[in-house]
Amino acid sequence: MSKAQAGAVPYRDGPFGHEVLLVTTRGKGGWGIPKGGVKKGHSLEQTARLETLEEAGVLGPLDPVPLGSYVHPKKGSRREVVVYALRVERVLDRWAEDAERHRVWVPLAEAGTLVERKELQRLFTRLRHRLLAASLSLTRRAA
Repeated sequence: MSKAQAGAVPYRDGPFGHEVLLVTTRGKGGWGIPKGGVKKGHSLEQTARLETLEEAGVLGPLDPVPLGSYVHPKKGSRREVVVYALRVERVLDRWAEDAERHRVWVPLAEAGTLVERKELQRLFTRLRHRLLAASLSLTRRAA
């Protein structure tokens, strides 16, 4: 395995439940998540935040515990992509790659059917479970 990559699943509370923000990939134009190579001096977390800003134009806090990872073949090598959850607090009208990419909010439960990389389905399921557990924890504290 060579150079590491990091990415994030941007999410928000939508009118009908949790939604994730998907972006188009550069190559085939399919749907995926923001991700990119870790530059010298940057951490995985910094890279995930930066890629989410550059590729999707959104800002918010990153969960420090990764959702997981998957292997991405690129240019004859295999790269591990560590993926975090990012709760979106701000959506920009213009961003670094807005001329190269499209973005769309989709229900978390449907996101796995739209992505190009099927490995992401497992990470969407983990996010759904994590959000449900947090919701249950808040409910128990309030009771």
